[in-house]
Amino acid sequence: MALMLAGCDQAQQVADQAAVVAKKAAETATKDAATAVISRAAAKAAEQAGVELVSPPDCTSNLTLNVAEGSAKGDVMCVALTTDRKAFKATFMGSLSSTECKGPLTINIEDREPIVINSIRACAIGLVVGGAAENSDS
Repeated sequence: MALMLAGCDQAQQVADQAAVVAKKAAETATKDAATAVISRAAAKAAEQAGVELVSPPDCTSNLTLNVAEGSAKGDVMCVALTTDRKAFKATFMGSLSSTECKGPLTINIEDREPIVINSIRACAIGLVVGGAAENSDS
């Protein structure tokens, strides 16, 4: 009987550890997806402004996640360098979900007036989860 109880305790510990790992993985995936969506939106805004970036924007985020809903709220800041060596900075403040992004994206390019995009088209965490947007033009 004691061996059976010890086995149950061990199985419960393994299950608890697996749940923690799964939760952390879901949080990381949600945060990474939110950051990737904003990076792509910032790159597309640069392109539409006639600005070519040396490489895709490097983004950091300060997000509060709701993994159950697949959403995030907070800010994402991206930086890059243009091909003519100008500083590029994009800041998003708002919320992202599996269906939409709500909040402004502000683009600052050295020696230019800021560009404020109040509605980001084709912006959703769901677009990048599982790499679905890797081959997308959106």
